[in-house]
Amino acid sequence: MVVRVWRALVEMIRISRERSRARYQLAAMTERELLDFGMTRSEIAYELHKPRRRK
Repeated sequence: MVVRVWRALVEMIRISRERSRARYQLAAMTERELLDFGMTRSEIAYELHKPRRRK
């Protein structure tokens, strides 16, 4: 039981870090790179400011 809870916690932390890295990589992209992805600065701003617990 304790091992399962510990693994779930570690997985939550891993996912949170992964999402954080992705958000900041998006924020560092140029306008041209964003256009290649089909995203705008306003969408990036939304991603950066939404609560971390949201998917």
